[in-house]
Amino acid sequence: MAFAINKLRNALAGQNNYNVLVTILTDGEENASREHSAFDIKNLIDELKLKNWTFTYIGTDHDVEKIALSLSITNTLVFEKNEADIKKMFQKDHDSRVNYNRKVHMNENMNTSYFIPEDPDDKSVS
Repeated sequence: MAFAINKLRNALAGQNNYNVLVTILTDGEENASREHSAFDIKNLIDELKLKNWTFTYIGTDHDVEKIALSLSITNTLVFEKNEADIKKMFQKDHDSRVNYNRKVHMNENMNTSYFIPEDPDDKSVS
């Protein structure tokens, strides 16, 4: 994760007036970096969040909220590994990206919740 984030950060070096959206989509397997500690990744994310970077964490089959919070990521989405939930997850992410892009275009506050609040009657994807 840190390798990809640093590569993107380096590609943007010297650029001004930008927003970055990073989405981590995982089943929780193989999340243990051999090069960077979770603490290092958390510090990197904290630093970049101050510079118009938004991080989202989408996952299944593990404690998504706990892992995301340990990385300083508060925008989370949990789904079950079945066809219906996967479709709902991708639709919710799509709708949230459209909303994010609208906020960027309108120069709105990007520090609010990334994922569009769900219908309280829908308990599948949260």
